[in-house]
Amino acid sequence: MIDPMDPGTYVRLDALRVGIVDDSAYFRKLAETMLGAFGVRVILQAATEAEALTLVMTQSPDVLLLDWNLGTAGNGAALLDLLRRHPDERVSTLAVVMVTAYADKRRMLTAVELGANDVLVKPLSARRLYDRLAELSSARQLYARRGNRLIPAVPPAKVIHDGPSEIIHVRSPLRGKTIR
Repeated sequence: MIDPMDPGTYVRLDALRVGIVDDSAYFRKLAETMLGAFGVRVILQAATEAEALTLVMTQSPDVLLLDWNLGTAGNGAALLDLLRRHPDERVSTLAVVMVTAYADKRRMLTAVELGANDVLVKPLSARRLYDRLAELSSARQLYARRGNRLIPAVPPAKVIHDGPSEIIHVRSPLRGKTIR
């Protein structure tokens, strides 16, 4: 795990462009506050599936925090599938961290199968979010084609217990270490 208090392991995130896609203005503000505390300077936001697609196509984020359930504003899983099938590699290889309030195994595995680089369970831990962003920004992501979709080329994910809920931990594509 990356320790921001240890100067030898701190990863600067100031050059990262992060998009937040969630129908909840409260969650977007919370995530924006965390990202700002990490030093992220460019924070983009969208509340709907349509706004998110426009954001990705016009603003070119490096990482997208994508809520699974966008309420009446769309479906995060469908948007992830659309992004991974997109013919433009800049779009289809965008790092996507799915965020969900539901920690059931089926949903988590579906997110990974659709091509999520990682999955975080709400409520978000600032520590876990920082660790995920640091890992994504410091390791070159490899992708493999499955049918007509690009997905992160990582070993199969495993579900483990972490406190009261199950969360997905995937292995880093380059380092072979479990991302915590």
